[in-house]
Amino acid sequence: MDIVKIGMVGLLGVLLAIPLKSYKSEYGIYAAFAVCLLLLTYAVNYFTRILTGMEHLQGYLGDNFQYLSVLFKAVGAAYICEFCSGICKDAGYAGIAGQVETMGKMYILLIGMPVLFTLMESIQALAG
Repeated sequence: MDIVKIGMVGLLGVLLAIPLKSYKSEYGIYAAFAVCLLLLTYAVNYFTRILTGMEHLQGYLGDNFQYLSVLFKAVGAAYICEFCSGICKDAGYAGIAGQVETMGKMYILLIGMPVLFTLMESIQALAG
């Protein structure tokens, strides 16, 4: 039922921000930002649950846990960049939002490089 609460908070936030935006545009942005922060607290709660699950998985994976760690870092970076980009777009700064998205993609590529290097080394070892 948490997802219903999250959806309702989002809808109520939009319904609150629309009249405020017509009154004074800054107030609409502030209301939307406040709702985003509230939803971010829900996301942090879920993230702590995921981290607990990752610690449990670490026992099963042993040394190969680093690959799963890279995966979760990439997913976390994608969510953070999308969150920030959405706020920038709502505020009317689509150019900044595009830059945030681009930097997020570059960061994900950067943290994935060690996995790619390991894959290439494995292929080279098999090829002889």
